[in-house]
Amino acid sequence: MQAILRKLDSATDNAYISRIDKQPYFYTKWHFHPELELSHIIESTGLRFVGDSIEPFTEGDLVLVGANLPHVWKNDAVYLEPDSNLCTYAQVIQFLPECFGSDFLKLKEMENIRALFEKAKRGLRIEGETKNKAIQILSKLMEVEKGVERITLLLSLLDLIAQSREVVYLSSENFLDSYHRFESTKINEVYEYTLSHYNQKILMEDVADIANMSVSNFCKFFKNRTRKTYVQFLTEVRISFACHLLIENKKSIQQIALDCGFQNISNFNRSFRLLKKQSPLTYRKTFFG
Repeated sequence: MQAILRKLDSATDNAYISRIDKQPYFYTKWHFHPELELSHIIESTGLRFVGDSIEPFTEGDLVLVGANLPHVWKNDAVYLEPDSNLCTYAQVIQFLPECFGSDFLKLKEMENIRALFEKAKRGLRIEGETKNKAIQILSKLMEVEKGVERITLLLSLLDLIAQSREVVYLSSENFLDSYHRFESTKINEVYEYTLSHYNQKILMEDVADIANMSVSNFCKFFKNRTRKTYVQFLTEVRISFACHLLIENKKSIQQIALDCGFQNISNFNRSFRLLKKQSPLTYRKTFFG
């Protein structure tokens, strides 16, 4: 899944970017950038892909993505419909690890924040009271356009997260090293194809053709790249979309299985149990009783 290097617009005289994103849907391409990124989802739903992590996201989601870690927030299909009146709404800050100067980062007082930047290389989901406090600081930061307060607020925000135990790793430990060891653009097309066609029957020959490889070569290439088979990846994508639909509680489990590309309910139930260690019905009941 080769990501696109996305060049961010930034004011050269500012230490970091802070902005409000209001648009019909989030940026759709799997991408990375040298800046760390903290995103607070105020309005929007869909699936969040960070490294090899695939999770539903909704209002209140707060995630720190590390430098050069591939990611994308994939909105529900309804957001991309031509007549959709939906809109995404998020608070975002982006900053380089050395935004305050490389020597400043080496100070003893910055030890916790240096450690946070290392942890963020796997992506972090912030939870609990830490999330509530962080969102308060972030919202205040969005109102400050200039001055030293912009710096102090960001440092306070990072220090809060750095000292918290209410953070959850997203991507696996060795994903980033494995990912950037290879150079190719082919597999990005496979990734985009999978996200667009996960609800349909996908043959291995189809994805191998997209990568312009034989099936056997593609299977080896994909596993070397992602540390999982393509079938495992496709199943994870389908189950993640299914989890989102189960939480919405608008469709029967059988219909969700079909909508997510499974040919029969037995295969869906078996795959769901393998990944989530529980049945789809039990998963739904944890949210609705």
